[in-house]
Amino acid sequence: MAEEEGTQQLAFVKETVLKKRKVNEDWAIKNRERKAAKRQRRRNDAKGAIKRPEDFVREFRNKELDLNRMRTRLRVRKLRPAEAVDANLIFAIRIPGTTDVHPDIRKILAKLRLTQVLTGVFLRATEANLKRLAAVDLFVTYGFPNLKNVKELIYKKGRGFFDREPFPLTSNDLIEKALGEHGVICLEDVVHEISTVGPHFRETSSFLMPFKLKCPERRLQMKKKPFKAGGDTGNRGDKINELIEKLN
Repeated sequence: MAEEEGTQQLAFVKETVLKKRKVNEDWAIKNRERKAAKRQRRRNDAKGAIKRPEDFVREFRNKELDLNRMRTRLRVRKLRPAEAVDANLIFAIRIPGTTDVHPDIRKILAKLRLTQVLTGVFLRATEANLKRLAAVDLFVTYGFPNLKNVKELIYKKGRGFFDREPFPLTSNDLIEKALGEHGVICLEDVVHEISTVGPHFRETSSFLMPFKLKCPERRLQMKKKPFKAGGDTGNRGDKINELIEKLN
């Protein structure tokens, strides 16, 4: 019996399949090299670009205008208390647009972990987070995700951060090492803790890296108008689920 197991033949693979695998591997390598070269060319072009004085003036004025708008919104708008919000879980997305923003706005975006365009994070609906979202709602859109989209985001695009290294959520062992002391030992526990905004939501959401989303077929307009007024920014409520399905 042992001899039969030892001499068991490997599964037969057709030569055409092997050739196709080799072609796909070669294509993947060339594609990565091409993308890396393209990124390097863009960096070099950006370094060599010469800005005119009026460009600096226009950028400065836009930053100051964004800052004044933020202060006006926080002063005029009456924020709803966290208890009156429709749901406890928020999914916020940094929408496309200028990345060169005022330092005060950049600090708030960093606290929300939304420093890169087309990334998303789960947030608890606290007064502090609602105030931050109101301050930067010209650069983000947010709403209340349903359980289906929470699952699909974590299963498809979820990545964790443990021991200063990012990793895909394919190993329950690493999840247990990172969150085991909080009773979260597998991927299903991560989904449950996020979707129910459990007692260890903060640790679990911090463990998850910001979700990298794909660019939609219809690019977001970035008109700095609220969603309710026909733009792409601000609170979408339950409508955020439609956008998540396009970007996931």
